[in-house]
Amino acid sequence: MGFLKRLLGSRRKRLPTALEGGQTSQPQQWQKLCIGLEGLDCDQLLSDWRWLVGSRHRPVALTVFGDWFLETVDGNILFLDLVSGELKKIASNIDDFRRMCRDRENLNKWFMADFAYLCFDRGIVPGPGQCLSYRIPPILGGELCLENVEVSDLMVHESILGQIHRQVKDLPPGTPIDRIIIDGPEP
Repeated sequence: MGFLKRLLGSRRKRLPTALEGGQTSQPQQWQKLCIGLEGLDCDQLLSDWRWLVGSRHRPVALTVFGDWFLETVDGNILFLDLVSGELKKIASNIDDFRRMCRDRENLNKWFMADFAYLCFDRGIVPGPGQCLSYRIPPILGGELCLENVEVSDLMVHESILGQIHRQVKDLPPGTPIDRIIIDGPEP
């Protein structure tokens, strides 16, 4: 049984196929909106987000845009939004989360489903170890538009966004950013 089928249960409804401004050529499939956690080093992927998420949460799901769903020790489900750099409680337990994932509004809020399928229809499709990312991250003024989306290495995406958000978290909105510092091995 597939990862998301286990996550969402076998009674899930078929998702709508209409996109804003057009129709998709294929039905939405959960495996396209998420990256399977099997075989991933989730601790390493989340290492640059530990300043926000800590180390006690269990990964539940990872979206194709690299956003995380994490389960707390008391069963709450949290959403790590890599666009805003925020960690939010979205459900009281995994069953509520499964139910809420069937709602079209939540699909677009958490999984950016319509936007992801628009990317796929335009040939922007990540392979193994990759995700959809932004040429210029929204936190640095990049737009949420097709022209700003690219396929990226998942580890690079997670690391860079975690480091950027950590560096700007205490700045007032609208503060000009003239440089960022990215940690990592020298080339």
